[in-house]
Amino acid sequence: MADKKVTVTIGSSISVNPDPVELRVNNDKAKWVSDGTPFAIVLPSQYTQPTCGQQGTNYVCMSGTFGSTGTIKYTVTSPGKPDLDPDMDVVP
Repeated sequence: MADKKVTVTIGSSISVNPDPVELRVNNDKAKWVSDGTPFAIVLPSQYTQPTCGQQGTNYVCMSGTFGSTGTIKYTVTSPGKPDLDPDMDVVP
């Protein structure tokens, strides 16, 4: 299983790179990483929510794997910033 890194940048707004992140079904996990600024990843309710926390100087959220293909829209939140709604593409 591979961790697909997504860089989360939080300034006056939130951005992620890459968008969309491409994950292989039943294999890859998304790993969102910021420079230490706390944020949250909110997936649609039918998915297990990522675990988040401080790891050294970075703040990290980690998803599980995804069992079906398709595009998943998720939300990135951080206090005092407008929410961002990027995508994940789960491919065969």
